[in-house]
Amino acid sequence: MDLKQAYELLRKEKFSLQNEVGKLRKTIDQVSSGSYEDPLKIKHLRQIRDLTWKNRSLQEEADRYHSLYSHQLEENARIRLENKELLKLNSKLQWQNDCYKNVHSDRSETAYEAAQEEIRSLKDEVARLRSLLGRNGSEAGIPTSKTPVSQKKIIPNSRTASGRKKGGQPGHKKCSMAPFSDDEITDTQDHPLDCICPCCGGALEHVRDITKDELDYEIRTVKKRHSFKEYVCAGCGHTVRSKDDSLKSENQYGPVIQTLAMSLLDLGFVSINRTRKILSGMDPGSLSISDGYLSKLQKRYALKLRGFVDDVRQACITAPILYWDDTVIFVNTSRACFRFYGNERVALYCAHMKKDMDGILDDNVLPQLTESNTVMHDHNFINYNDGFSFRNIECLQHLERDLQKTYNASNHQWAADMKELITGMIHKRKLLVSSGAGSFSDEELSAFRQRYDSLLRSGYKEYFKECLSYFSKDENALLLRLEQYRANYTAWLYDFSLPTTNNLSERSLRFIKSKEKISGQFQNIEHAKYFAVIRTYIETCARNGVNEYQALLRLAKGSPIPWKN
Repeated sequence: MDLKQAYELLRKEKFSLQNEVGKLRKTIDQVSSGSYEDPLKIKHLRQIRDLTWKNRSLQEEADRYHSLYSHQLEENARIRLENKELLKLNSKLQWQNDCYKNVHSDRSETAYEAAQEEIRSLKDEVARLRSLLGRNGSEAGIPTSKTPVSQKKIIPNSRTASGRKKGGQPGHKKCSMAPFSDDEITDTQDHPLDCICPCCGGALEHVRDITKDELDYEIRTVKKRHSFKEYVCAGCGHTVRSKDDSLKSENQYGPVIQTLAMSLLDLGFVSINRTRKILSGMDPGSLSISDGYLSKLQKRYALKLRGFVDDVRQACITAPILYWDDTVIFVNTSRACFRFYGNERVALYCAHMKKDMDGILDDNVLPQLTESNTVMHDHNFINYNDGFSFRNIECLQHLERDLQKTYNASNHQWAADMKELITGMIHKRKLLVSSGAGSFSDEELSAFRQRYDSLLRSGYKEYFKECLSYFSKDENALLLRLEQYRANYTAWLYDFSLPTTNNLSERSLRFIKSKEKISGQFQNIEHAKYFAVIRTYIETCARNGVNEYQALLRLAKGSPIPWKN
């Protein structure tokens, strides 16, 4: 049913109700003259009131449908008019094109060139739209979760298919749990059997005992009461009492429950309300934790880790090679910034409402670096500030994506050749490192520089041929970047200790996207900062071989694991 039919149906129903109201009014007149009993009159009055209200509602609904119908008519008229104008323009252009092709003596060279220019711009627009539809994670950094339904997901993977079936291969050694010793057994369970054969009903004769071991975990609620001795000094009357710094109130949850709560929040990224439900389900009679308690728990232990965070920040400042990157998070529906600094041993996380220099200065990592530090990043232009003195190196994997995107959009061969050159040299370096070599030969470096310069010249030639195309701005920016930041993109050729990608930073920030998908946004920036502090602690512990749960348990017991550089 469309809007017009709905409007007509409501209008007919309104007229029907108006007729019924008229009839009932006549009935009221008869009631007033004494023809009816009073209860019947009351009944009709109620009916008139209900029908009058319903009539008013239907009138409002009819007016609304009429307004929508009128708006749709206006929109359809506008679309028809626009379509008519486009058809006229298309016919005009088609006629001009036919004239330019067939009537050579009468055509105008200026008009012909204008038409050709318009055709080229339309072709560029078609190419741009096709390139946007064809983008994937291999060229634009698009996560596989955002791949359109009509496209096949492209997951970067350097391995090649072997043609064999998935799973363990023939001859694969099976791994199983080590058997328990008799001293380790804590519980036993017998499985009795009727001494009658299930096949023939005959008596069974015991032959041997078979044992199978099972490892499981049980949760036992512990309600512990702490006793303290209190003394009074005979000399001055001062009261002295033994105490435990971990006990702040008369009744509180123990460190294991707090650790489990923080594990769900900061390791499993479970939302606060679902964490409360999970904990309450373990012992519905005793564990009735509130959302406010869980929120305050994050703040309490984040404040206790300030010293640890300062030590990790100092470790980042003294690291010879530092990786960093940032990503977008949402704080109360607003875009904010979540940043990572670190390397293979440390991970420092920070949260800010804006992605700007103020946040960089507040983190106090990059401003403290010197010329002896090398920073790997994804062409974060803020790193090239004159106030910084460290050395910058660029991520080559992001460069390869940009080159692939440029080639797909423009079909310019220089971009594909440059990507092949860089990929080939990275592969050669891996082979040299595996063989024990520490550098490229002078001939290889010279050949690379010549090829690099040659491809830049070819890139500018191809760019200037179609410099008015839609993709020319991005292509020009990429060419200028390759020329201006050549030393930052090629430092890995001369020093094999330098990395070629910033994948460590991307892997270190991947969890924040999982958290947003699982538990949603942060309510305020303060809680985002608390989360960043706790993630700094558990991620740094994990990178140094300490289990995250055990690290949180130590924190809940008041003795967090210290950072030792």
